Amino acid sequence: MRTSLPCPNCLKSLTIEHFEEFSTPFNMKCPHCHVKLKETKMTPLLLLIAALVIPLLIYLGIIVKGFITGYFPIVEKVPTVIVFLAFCYPLYALYEAFNAVVLFKKGNLQLKKHQ
Repeated sequence: MRTSLPCPNCLKSLTIEHFEEFSTPFNMKCPHCHVKLKETKMTPLLLLIAALVIPLLIYLGIIVKGFITGYFPIVEKVPTVIVFLAFCYPLYALYEAFNAVVLFKKGNLQLKKHQ
């Protein structure tokens, strides 16, 4: 099992922790040379997974808010996203870690061409 990948530009190693720190699979920069990177192999699969998971996470946030509102009626006035972040963020963090692992293990990093 590989523990690092070389940056296509500076050839310094990128670890799984670097992939977890990227904000999205579409906005990646090498932490060493700051060149923009793109992934060409797994991004379509991750988009499909996101199209399925994000609505489920939204639904889960609504369900959790409804459950908590039964005990604390004041929560009804709190935005659902805040309730989600407060109670369901670990699920979202697991989803992001899954994305990082998939990109790291099966991805194909290339330099992003300037337009």
